Amino acid sequence: MSSSSASSSSSQSSSSSSSSSSHSSSRSSIPTPIDPLSDYQVIETFSKRMPSEFEPAAMIKMCYPNNMPLNAYKTIAEDNKVLLLVNPNPNGSSRIGSAKTALSNAGANLDHITFIDMPIDDDYGYWVRDFSPFYVFNDKDLSIVDFTYNRPARTEQNAVPSKLAEYFNIPYSKMGLTHTGGNLMQDGRGTAFSDNLVISENGINKNKVLRLMKQYTGTENYVITIDPQGDYIAHIDCWGKIVAPDKIIVARLPESNSRYSYYEQVAEELANTKCAYGYNYRIYRVDEPGGNVVAPYTNSLIANKHVYVPLGSNATYNNNALAVYREALPDYEVIGIEGFPSSNQCAFLNTDALHCRTHEVPDQNMLFIDSREVYHGTVDLKDNYVIKTNVVSYAKEEIEEVKIHYSINNGSYVEKSMKQYQETTNYTYVFSGLHHGDGVKYYIDASDTKANYSVDPTCGNLDPHHFVIA
Repeated sequence: MSSSSASSSSSQSSSSSSSSSSHSSSRSSIPTPIDPLSDYQVIETFSKRMPSEFEPAAMIKMCYPNNMPLNAYKTIAEDNKVLLLVNPNPNGSSRIGSAKTALSNAGANLDHITFIDMPIDDDYGYWVRDFSPFYVFNDKDLSIVDFTYNRPARTEQNAVPSKLAEYFNIPYSKMGLTHTGGNLMQDGRGTAFSDNLVISENGINKNKVLRLMKQYTGTENYVITIDPQGDYIAHIDCWGKIVAPDKIIVARLPESNSRYSYYEQVAEELANTKCAYGYNYRIYRVDEPGGNVVAPYTNSLIANKHVYVPLGSNATYNNNALAVYREALPDYEVIGIEGFPSSNQCAFLNTDALHCRTHEVPDQNMLFIDSREVYHGTVDLKDNYVIKTNVVSYAKEEIEEVKIHYSINNGSYVEKSMKQYQETTNYTYVFSGLHHGDGVKYYIDASDTKANYSVDPTCGNLDPHHFVIA
């Protein structure tokens, strides 16, 4: 590092002292250095935490038959485990054999697919996003939180969550709330988003909704918006998508469209909402033509560093949508998924596409890096800058290493170990000696003794935390 760049040091490192007693009087005039951790506030990850879609997934739930084009099953199963809920024949006999044959003929990796019999009312009742339960970590154990699916006549679908709890052998609870999975996004850090359908379906009782979501899912900040689409479905995944702890994709219509102002209202509201890092969400816009043109771009699936984007009927809009995802998530593989021809009953629609027909099952052994209060933007000059994070091993393993990777003034990245703070699961690193105008970029990664790995922020060195000294 050049002399014009800042040096950095850990707060736990010892300072040097003079060995000459003849200078004791002069030493007494030197002020005692202030411990940068003297007023440290420990980050405590919520004991109830609903993981986000962009965290590691053990498998992706899908339905059969008629859920997707066969190529979609094949594509998703290439890099993910799939749990396929196979609807039995009307006479109750299993269709697993025919499902295996169909997917094998399509070239799907059957080793990545687990087939289970699961009645779901109707071959075309495949909206596994909507009737699946919420997955919630209760301390370090994954559990299922059920709700009353807002299609109460679909009794078999309403029964799926309890059957999944039995299948996975994890705790089950049910909250007294009417809800649907398509009307929920969450950041994994205590903030969730829905449109106001969740209020209207629960007797206009917002306090009840907030109380139960906090009690059962750990949601501390529940952002409830209008439904800009103005469609009967009123699902947030039809127009918005949280893709990282600080990034949300929001659809945008042409100004000539009658719903344009509603989309802009919601985009502005979300752009003025603070993310867990302490700054406002970064909003990315994906254009849709409106009208009858199919463009369901926010109805996408994120799974294990892959984004599967449902493609519509206009190639130009499709390519632009894929480019927006690649800009927002530069280290993800972004894959377009074509729907059925429009003549087919299962074609992708603007109100029903890929996200509606899939649901991730979180990895029970994930490693979670919980960074908050990060330095960002322009900050005042001071002696020390304490970088802190909390690392949680849901596998209940020992943390092997937590490292910070930083670059000062666009120099090469330097890698340093972070120090455990006392007996907590917090880890710290302290920058000292920064100067006016210095720019710092950094990201954190961690591993446990079972080789579980995580990085924060999501895209690491391709989109790190960053700040500039005023």
